[in-house]
Amino acid sequence: MEKQRGRGTEKQRTTKIKMPVFFLCFLFLCLSASIVYAQSVSSKEISLSDWGISKVSDIGFVSVGVLHDKPSSGTPLSGKEKEKLVIYDIRREKPKIPEPSGKRGQVPSFKEPMFLVSHFDRGNTNRLNGYFNAFSRLPSTASLEIGMTPDKNSALSFSYQNKSPGFAGFWIHLFNFRDPPTERIFLDSTPFKYVGFRIRGSKGGEPVVLQLADRKWEKKEDSLPIGDVGSFLSGGKITAEWQVAWVPLEKFPAGIDREELASLVFRIKSNHSGKIFLKDLVFAKEKGEIPVSEQKAIAQSSLQNAMWLWETKKLYGNAVEQNTLVNFCKDHGIRHLFIQIPYEASKSGETWQIQWDFAPMKQLVSLLHQEGIDVHALDGDPHYALTENHGRVLALIRSVIEYNKSAGPKARIIGVRYDNEPYLLPNFGGLQKSAILRQYVNLLGKAKLVTAEGQLEFGVDIPFWFDARNEFYEPVASLGGRSVIEPIIDTVDNIGIMDYRTVAYGADGVIAHDGDELAYASKKGKKVFVGLETVWLPDETLYEFQKQPGGKLAVSIEDLGGGKIRLNLNADKKESATLFQTRSVEVPSSKITFFGKTKSDLANVMDGAKRELSGYSGFFGFAIHSYESYRPWAEKQK
Repeated sequence: MEKQRGRGTEKQRTTKIKMPVFFLCFLFLCLSASIVYAQSVSSKEISLSDWGISKVSDIGFVSVGVLHDKPSSGTPLSGKEKEKLVIYDIRREKPKIPEPSGKRGQVPSFKEPMFLVSHFDRGNTNRLNGYFNAFSRLPSTASLEIGMTPDKNSALSFSYQNKSPGFAGFWIHLFNFRDPPTERIFLDSTPFKYVGFRIRGSKGGEPVVLQLADRKWEKKEDSLPIGDVGSFLSGGKITAEWQVAWVPLEKFPAGIDREELASLVFRIKSNHSGKIFLKDLVFAKEKGEIPVSEQKAIAQSSLQNAMWLWETKKLYGNAVEQNTLVNFCKDHGIRHLFIQIPYEASKSGETWQIQWDFAPMKQLVSLLHQEGIDVHALDGDPHYALTENHGRVLALIRSVIEYNKSAGPKARIIGVRYDNEPYLLPNFGGLQKSAILRQYVNLLGKAKLVTAEGQLEFGVDIPFWFDARNEFYEPVASLGGRSVIEPIIDTVDNIGIMDYRTVAYGADGVIAHDGDELAYASKKGKKVFVGLETVWLPDETLYEFQKQPGGKLAVSIEDLGGGKIRLNLNADKKESATLFQTRSVEVPSSKITFFGKTKSDLANVMDGAKRELSGYSGFFGFAIHSYESYRPWAEKQK
């Protein structure tokens, strides 16, 4: 008889890279596998067959992440012993992205004498379908949002701390960077003579350089300087009052193709900390009065926020802890609790038996119910997605139904929630992805039938990138030619989108990652919780390795026989390596979790996201991960 204990998986993080200038590469990489499966050294054993490769010499491209971890004591470590390795991609060669053969510029339709790109008073893209985003490199930090200015206007609000040798700034795209290069449309600015915008600082004297990129420079992930922003202002510098900057297009660098403009870049040019505000960006045939926005109040629906809770047994029989939980939920607007069921599972033959104590759960659920807090039974493990484990999942759901039959209406669990995260399986990244996703979706169909019989809501948690494309514009998670989120949403009653970001706006913010899921769920009449993270997570460095010599780091590939290999990061013995570093990107955990941020940071992100997402009928509320981290984080800031 096989015996296993139900548990909640260590939570993942989903990540998108912040590039130095303006192109977000490795757009939808998931770092969750690194938390669960990464080894404590910079090496990893894998099966070549999982990646469709038959021999070591065929490997020509490797993409990995290295986590910079620290022990639970909170004392940072140094040296290689703290590194953890996760494999994202292994191929014969790095895919080549097709490029267009001709010009891709287009003059936008506009009313004379100027074209308004954006007021930056709301929304996440401008009239050219371009996003905006902050960039920085440590020790510099930067953030960008649409927020209120000191004079109560909505505008782009850029906060920064620029410290050498890092850098900080933000970009505004004049094209949709989510489109493949062959489909992108850039701005043909030849009819115009000026680019204009309103700008002010929080104090004045902010040192900002304006830069520009066309299609060619965007591909290089770089831009060329035009000049100090102050030189285009009547006062000669940025002040604490609004001024209009008029930048003559004749000042554009000679290397810029005005028929294919891609980005405006605002970069802090010296060590400095501060905040600047920008709004009303136009391209104009002549200088004139820039139109201002007519800001209107946006109707926002009331939300029913949720929270994950994993360590349920700590609450059993403990009146103090239970009352603390109830008060915390009331203080933070939590109406739904996803509570891990502490159970034991045993298997005899093909049959699963589930055992757990109903009595303490009834007491806890009754207390929460009295305060208007609904309870959803929570469980999850990546291996549950596999067909051989489906029986265990269904057996637990049936046990929840039996619990409800014995509990009465005041202690009833209203739903079942699964946080399975099949992408954490070590072979998900290779050829087995479709087979794993197919088994996962099949499980959801079976579970929905059982939950419906028991009159239970059925919800699952998914990462925001399930409907995305990777840096090579290949679908990240699809089945039968459609995004896997569609059959998931078709099946379940509600989803939680693990949208673990610490900014609301921009190309890499909460709003940008939720739109497609919310649109589809709203169409299908399903509810969506937008997930935010408060758990401590490590920083990460992403690396690419190829056969041509490149950076200082290398990866050696050790043949273990039987189709198994070991990848070893090796910074000292290049002669033993097969592949060499050709790219690296730093990914700070501060973009994923609010662990090191403040309550006002979280409130601002929730307010901004709510403002934009309330237009979707499916937007039900936020879900915070998790009580075990959220409560001490909040209490620490009192």
